[in-house]
Parts: sequence; C-alpha cells; structure tokens
Amino acid sequence: MNCKWKSKSGKICNRHLRKGQLCVFHKKNKTKRENILFKHYLKKERIQEFFGFIFEEDFDISDLVDYDYNYMRFEECIFYKVADFSNFVFKGKVEILNCRFLDKVLFSNSTFDDDLFIRKNYFNSKTIDDKIFKQANINAQSFELTGNINLPRLDGIVFSKESRFILRDCQYDIDHSYIGKVNYTIAQIQAERIHDTKNIGYYTYYERKYSNNTINRKDFRNYSEYLLSKILNYIAREFMGYGEHLSKLFFYIISIISVFAIFYMLIGVTDSSGNILRFDFQNINYYSAFDVLKLYIEFWYFSLITFSTVGFGDMAINGIIGKLLVCIEVFIGITVQSTWSALIIRRMFR
Repeated sequence: MNCKWKSKSGKICNRHLRKGQLCVFHKKNKTKRENILFKHYLKKERIQEFFGFIFEEDFDISDLVDYDYNYMRFEECIFYKVADFSNFVFKGKVEILNCRFLDKVLFSNSTFDDDLFIRKNYFNSKTIDDKIFKQANINAQSFELTGNINLPRLDGIVFSKESRFILRDCQYDIDHSYIGKVNYTIAQIQAERIHDTKNIGYYTYYERKYSNNTINRKDFRNYSEYLLSKILNYIAREFMGYGEHLSKLFFYIISIISVFAIFYMLIGVTDSSGNILRFDFQNINYYSAFDVLKLYIEFWYFSLITFSTVGFGDMAINGIIGKLLVCIEVFIGITVQSTWSALIIRRMFR
C-alpha cells in the first residue's frame, strides 16, 4: 500500500508502506531513528520535489542537499525549527509554495542563479523583523514574493541589473507598517532600476501607504496647510495610485461627470431654444425607461462640456444653486485635466 498522505491540490505520495500509514517524510512526531532515516532518504533519493514534508529538526540545505538538481520545489511543507537556506548556491529554479515556517528562516549569503518564487507561505510573526535575505545575491531573471503572511524584512538583498522583482499582496498590520514601507521601497527601487513601469506605481502606492512619517504636522506652519496636504495625499493615493494608475483616474473622471449630470437633471437647464429641460418627479409615471435614458444623456452631455471647460453655449444652467455646481465642476475639471496631461506626458518620457 502507498503512503496515505494527500496534498490540498490532490497530489499523493507513492512510497510503499506495509500498513498504508504515513511515510517518514510526512509523519509527525518522528522518533530519533525516524529523523535519521528522514535525512538518509533525502540524500539517497536525491529528492528535488518536497511535497508535504514535515521537518521537525533544524533544516540546513547545505547539509541535506549535497547533490546536483535542475529544479527544486517545496510545497505544503512544515518547518517546526530553523529553516536554513543560507550560504548555498541555487543553480536551478526554486519554488517555495504554501509552506509554514514556525521558527526562523534564513536565505542570507545565498546565490540564486535561476528564477525564485516564494508564494503564499506563512512566516512566524516573531521573526518578522529579521533580515532574512541579508547579502543574498539575486541573479535570476524573476524573483517573486506574493501572498506571503508575515513576510520579514528584505534589507540587504542584492539584485542584478536584470532581475525583475515582484512583491504582491503582502499586507502588514499597523504594528509592522514600517516593514511594509521598507520592503515596498526596495521593490520600488529595483523596479525603477530595470524600468519596470508596470509595477513602479504599485510599489510607490504601498510604500506611501505604510509610511507613517510621510506628512508630519511639525513640517507645516499652520494646521490648514497640514490638512490640505493630508487631503491631497489621500486623493493622490486612493484616486490615482500616486500618479501611476491612469485607469483609476479615468474611472473617477467618468464618475464625477455622471454624478453632476444627476444634479443638473434635478435642477434643470435651458437649451438654445429657450426650453427648460428637467426631470419632472410629479409626472414620473409618464416617463418610460427610454425617455429617462434619453433625458439623462442630455444632462451627461452638459456635464461633460462643463467638466472639460469647452462650454459650447447650446445649454445654460438654471438658478444660483446650479451656477455654484457648475463652478465646482469647472474647478474639478481644470485640476483633473492638468493631472491627466501630466501623467500621460510622464508615461511618454519613460
């Protein structure tokens, strides 16, 4: 019979056992003899794919992996003690997926000559302040860290000029926000170094998000200037991703125009023939869905030419409230159009 271990993704262990229990690789609470056999079989079988292995003693890759390999994969492994990947030359591709590191993990002074992917792993929160990649040399074309929980600091990591560093979906609570700032700053620097325009804005966004000292009250002469800077910083972060998310800005432009169109629909405008266009709530039953849509398009058109400051003159707003709304939309339009132009020019120069 085979080992009864089965992964979450459906992988099974084909090692034969007399009673169909767990093999020494997947068994918990190993005896001293079983731990000796564990290390012996690792070397004897020259294992490259570690699926669901339970490491109950310190793991030292230099001691256990003393053979050549083309590809190395750790998936759904549990490291109860120190996982030491340091001082090792990784010549082939390495993947570490859905593993649990319950003690320290080290990659310091190692060299990665091929791609490295570390995804959806759990790190002990007590080690989150450790610099696990200190003096690690990343010569690979791709180094990806995505979806990891309690990902420690990346200070001291050394990238080649060609390495593409991807840091995604690694969130930090308020107590560890400074680590998020450090890690996303490192990712931003590498992205700028290799001209990775797709990710620079994303990293800038999160670097600012986790920066507690971006805007300090003491740096401003009065509270009004400080408050204005905070508001502008919030707008830049949420609406535009600090000038990198053109799609977000475009979405908000359409939203602003649409919302003002609803306001104008309630207030009413006068067309070039002197007719007043307004949605009549008293006779709402006389409107069909097509009539409402057709009327809304008229007001959306007026909102658009107001926002863009074109103002063809074929429609005019009614009342003092309407004029105030037009002034507000024109001001927003001028500001957003300037920002939109600056972002496009910035992209072109890149």
